[in-house]
Amino acid sequence: MAELLGAALGEAFSELSDVIKHVITKTLHFKSELKEMQANIQRMGPIFEDMEKLNKELDRRKMETERIMILFKKADELVRKCENVKWDFHNRYRHASKLDEMNKSLVKYVNYDLQFQIARNGAETLVELRRLTKGYEKESPSGEVEAQDSSNGDCSVVVVSAAGGCGKTTLVTMLCHDPDIKEKFGENIYHAVIPEKYNIKVIIQKLLRRNQPHDFYSDEDAFLQWGRFLANKSEILLVLDDVRSESIIEKFMFKSPGYRILVTSREGFRRFNRYELQLLNDQDATSLFHRSAFSEHSKISIPDDLVVKLVKCCKNHPLALRVIGGSLNGKQLPSWIIMAEKLSKGSKLIHKSIQECLEKSCYLFDEEPEIKHCYMDLGLFPEDQKIATTTLMDMWAHLYNHDDDTGLTTMVSIDTLSSRNLATWLPQRKHIPAVAHHCEEEFVTQHDMMRELAIHLSEKESIEQRERLIINTDGQDLPQLPQIVNARVLSITTGATIDERFYSTRNEVQAPKVKVFVLNFMSNANPFPRFMHNMKSLKVLIITNYGYHFSEIQNFPALEHLSGLTKIRLDHVSISSISETILMLENLRKLSLIMCKIGSNFNKDFPNKLTNLLEIDIESCDDLVTFPASLCNLKCLKKLSITNCHRLTSLSVDFGNLSNLEVLRLASCTELPTLPESITNLKNLRIIDLSQCLNLCELPAHIGELDTLETIDATGCTGLDELPKSIKDFDFDKVEVFCDEEAFTLWNDFKNLKVKMVEKDPLDTFLKIIG
Repeated sequence: MAELLGAALGEAFSELSDVIKHVITKTLHFKSELKEMQANIQRMGPIFEDMEKLNKELDRRKMETERIMILFKKADELVRKCENVKWDFHNRYRHASKLDEMNKSLVKYVNYDLQFQIARNGAETLVELRRLTKGYEKESPSGEVEAQDSSNGDCSVVVVSAAGGCGKTTLVTMLCHDPDIKEKFGENIYHAVIPEKYNIKVIIQKLLRRNQPHDFYSDEDAFLQWGRFLANKSEILLVLDDVRSESIIEKFMFKSPGYRILVTSREGFRRFNRYELQLLNDQDATSLFHRSAFSEHSKISIPDDLVVKLVKCCKNHPLALRVIGGSLNGKQLPSWIIMAEKLSKGSKLIHKSIQECLEKSCYLFDEEPEIKHCYMDLGLFPEDQKIATTTLMDMWAHLYNHDDDTGLTTMVSIDTLSSRNLATWLPQRKHIPAVAHHCEEEFVTQHDMMRELAIHLSEKESIEQRERLIINTDGQDLPQLPQIVNARVLSITTGATIDERFYSTRNEVQAPKVKVFVLNFMSNANPFPRFMHNMKSLKVLIITNYGYHFSEIQNFPALEHLSGLTKIRLDHVSISSISETILMLENLRKLSLIMCKIGSNFNKDFPNKLTNLLEIDIESCDDLVTFPASLCNLKCLKKLSITNCHRLTSLSVDFGNLSNLEVLRLASCTELPTLPESITNLKNLRIIDLSQCLNLCELPAHIGELDTLETIDATGCTGLDELPKSIKDFDFDKVEVFCDEEAFTLWNDFKNLKVKMVEKDPLDTFLKIIG
């Protein structure tokens, strides 16, 4: 079948090309539309030359071939009709419109699939890698080695090696979605990114998390439990991404039939089976550059020789092509010429030249200095970590006056960075109608080369003059800090061990202009640098523990040194030692506790001075059983989000005292059985998100008294089989309810509601519940 389709496609392609040429010479009309179609078809030619060969290897291309065959047939019919269209204006206009639509369809088809970006190169590599990983033998004249099932029960290891930014991760991701690979391994495909500074307990915990929680006493115990896990599986594919050391591969190797490890690395690791990923050829490089640099409706005319020159300057390197192309998208010809001139002066060494190429492209930031700052801010966070867009919003609201009510300004900046391939926006949500702002549950990542460039740009100025000071204390020479640091943003990253020199020798450092302080660490206990006591302008504090255990915060500054703080985000830390200080921060406007160990301090009868607190975000805090009564007197609080807290079983009876509350999110609090009746006192409440509250069995009897309510998200509330009669008291067509199919009839019986059914997505539901 594949052979027939391939031959038929070649014949259809040639026939359509010939028909277009013939009609162009025979008709006086439609020449511009036909020439555009001819150009589109010619661009497709090199791609389709290899379709017959690829169809023999990749069965999923049969559908793609059939689709383009249908498109070619329709185009052929339209082109042939050009000779017979009547000469009146109306008929010519109508047929020209049909040709325009067909051209759009052809362009859309070319841009539809990622494989058209890397065309033959990527697809052939996918074929080869599939053979390697499945254990097929393959003789290769270029000396590539194959991975086969070991007769003695050892696991097979294949290393995909190439320079940074060449598409190793993209290629392996394509492989893992290949139908044959998915058929062979099913759900037993596991993926782990190995950053330069990794914690093996965290990595294995994430690998095993989808099965059940695990506690590890040591790294050795973690590997031992991974080995025990393998013993119960017949076929497993483990992907280790961005590996820098052979030792990590060795530790994951166990004698287990059907166990395979697929590695991506910049290193060769010659003792393992290797596949060296080559740079794109000229044709594929040009195709990828075109996709990044020209939008579908682009009307800018750029000379072909200039495009060729830019592609050559990018050394056919995928990441450079995407970044340079994305930065020029929508720019006028002079910007293209200047870019080509700057890039043509680069180094001839491939790795150095790519770095120079990426850096020189940043001159376009001169027109948009705020976007440049947003880009460099992504370097404040550790390698290979997802960055919550709410974190960026908290920072950028103070640094660049972004609005923090809707998050729109922040999302526009992230979209700009993503469209230029300077960062990757990872939209997480499929269904979240009850959002208070656009940054909720959205994340950003960054390729390590783009992160390195962001840090490099931040280090252009002397350490005294840097606006953004990034300090890494793990395994590196400590920077000699001046007595006065003038940076507005400070980031400190430590590893699994604490370098006491850094914390003991910086007593006299002054940091009077620091507005945002980002502290990243992996240790069980982390002291604050002493010079934090001298940050008189500090507004935003972001503390993240990327380690395995909850971290205790030591040497937290006294209250008088934190009086200006407006936003605190704590991630995976124990807050028992600092909770009393937090409760006394009069200027605090937002408090975020992510995967924190809260303890009992908030439940004590201790007064708080949080008179300006507008927002509380509590996520995945497993020891939160009830919302503390001590926080029910926050008269200014407008938004309360408690999500993925699976032990939460009640809200305080005093909950109704939160008189200004507008948004209440309780999503995926799976053990919460009911809401307090006092919730009906919340006369400003607009949004209630109860999605995936699996054990919620009743709503407050007088919920209909909430006159300001606009949205209820009850998706996944499987325990809710009866609704209070007061719901009929809601104003007609004012309240919008989201629910799934099982509950639709229950809600739809109330004709005053606007009920919308949400299509069930089991995977999306599962991911929401596990957080």
